Amino acid sequence: MEEKFEYIEKTKKQLRNWFNSKKREKIKFENFDNFYSWYKEQDKVCYYCGLSEKDSQKIVKTGLLKSNRFPENGVISSGRARGMWLEIDRKDPNKKYSEDNCVLACYFCNNDKSDVFDAKQYKKYLKDRSKFFKDILNNDTNS
Repeated sequence: MEEKFEYIEKTKKQLRNWFNSKKREKIKFENFDNFYSWYKEQDKVCYYCGLSEKDSQKIVKTGLLKSNRFPENGVISSGRARGMWLEIDRKDPNKKYSEDNCVLACYFCNNDKSDVFDAKQYKKYLKDRSKFFKDILNNDTNS
């Protein structure tokens, strides 16, 4: 039986908080409105593996995968919100956050990629790994 799940979009307030936390030295977006426009135009799928934000949220909220960084029992709290939304990743970790250097990445890829790979290297490394998420989601549908 499938657990009830409702997708929640990231709020403008959450995005503003992220922007403000990065703006001192790491952002080349002209201002928050410029960044917000960029974000709203993005497809909400992971640049690396193709996992949608909705499916990522379902995996996290319904407990298909567990982590101390995920919301407990679907409840978001301080320090326990990872995986709920796609994260803003720098394609080249040595460059600043900018329109040309940013992509949306799922928690799993962003955490895995870290600052080890640039986007091109990581996509090569990742080729067959997205099947894992599809299998988890398909198994949940069949239960």
